[in-house]
Amino acid sequence: MNEIQPLMLDLVQQYLNDMVAGAKVTIDGIVHDKEIYHTSTKYGLRKYVKLSMEQGLVTRAALVDSYGRELYVKTMNYQKGVKGYVIAFPLQIEAKEVKVNE
Repeated sequence: MNEIQPLMLDLVQQYLNDMVAGAKVTIDGIVHDKEIYHTSTKYGLRKYVKLSMEQGLVTRAALVDSYGRELYVKTMNYQKGVKGYVIAFPLQIEAKEVKVNE
């Protein structure tokens, strides 16, 4: 039997955590560079981006690496007003067995 060990899953999760440098959020057609507001590992790896003062139609949010390459893209349609808003990016890694019929 072949099994991915928990250590490998932990290492891949740590790699993903280290790779994310920030986010780009499109509001009313303008791209805003945003910092990661919070990172959680309580229920798998999650990155959070907080919008505070920005207002307008949020249409896209993307996690990026240090080179600005998009790693995770969310298409949205959220009208942000004066209240704060947090965008969550779940980055959970899990191993699943795949059976192949031969």
